[in-house]
Amino acid sequence: MRRSATILLSLLACPAMASTQEANFTGPLITPNASTLPAGMVLVEPYVMYTETHANYDAQGDRHTDRPGTHQWLLLVPVTLGIAPRFNIQLTGGAAYNVSGRYHSDGAHLADTTLTFQYMFFAPAADGSGTAVSASYAHVFPSGKYDRLDNNPLNATGSGASVDRLALFAQRLFWLDNGHPLRVRAQLAWSPAPARVNLDGMSAHGTSQVFQGWVKPGSSMGATAAIEYGLDQHWALAADLAWSHQRSGTLQGADCWPDSYEMVAQRKPVSWTYSIAPAVEYNVSGNLGFIAGAQVSLGGHRSAAYVTPQVAVNMVF
Repeated sequence: MRRSATILLSLLACPAMASTQEANFTGPLITPNASTLPAGMVLVEPYVMYTETHANYDAQGDRHTDRPGTHQWLLLVPVTLGIAPRFNIQLTGGAAYNVSGRYHSDGAHLADTTLTFQYMFFAPAADGSGTAVSASYAHVFPSGKYDRLDNNPLNATGSGASVDRLALFAQRLFWLDNGHPLRVRAQLAWSPAPARVNLDGMSAHGTSQVFQGWVKPGSSMGATAAIEYGLDQHWALAADLAWSHQRSGTLQGADCWPDSYEMVAQRKPVSWTYSIAPAVEYNVSGNLGFIAGAQVSLGGHRSAAYVTPQVAVNMVF
């Protein structure tokens, strides 16, 4: 979750005069906000992302070109509601459209949907100082297409897995000697291995048109850290560093033809990726902000190399 934060800090200018300095932040692209919304407040932050994948990292971490690669347009709309002091609920839905060379998906399809519950254990002071610490539980519902893809693998927009995710994150605001605000965030997340997913035909997991069987994904974890630097009351610079790790999984079943079948048994290897996501923020006010940037993979192991430009608008009601 990312939220535009307005913090007022009174700075003593002289014995008879005080000035107020304001720090507006939309939030970085990846690392969530550890501070929760006040009760009754609503945040809506639609994202438009474009991902290009033209290479892969092998088991030694070497990068190899993969043409034509894939392109994906993704719209994500997180909606966050302050339910009670220190407690938020967030619902994130979206849709995706995939392209590879001359081929494309049959229109945009619904992506997986995530429901997140967040509780803030330690809150910052009223002036924004101090550290905010939160924990969250999220469940990913398999609302995206993942099998029976009508002989078009580009129709896949989900994994089919019902995933639980636990996360712990923190945030702190600093005022530097030059009068500019600096905000730092960090997050650690873990997902246990979900239940097996039954697959029928062509799927997001690389199965054929005649496949019948199941896939059992492994557990996963990730860590992110972010920094934001306020240039003035409107403009800010942001950057995230991210690392994600996926444990090995299992695919089993058979390719079933009318007069024969062939058993399929695969062990999905461990994979990981680390990336950076620089961005620029423009905050109209504490209730409206814009952010634009890109997440770029820097290295990995048995994973895709990618670049994801993205823009978002942050609206608080």
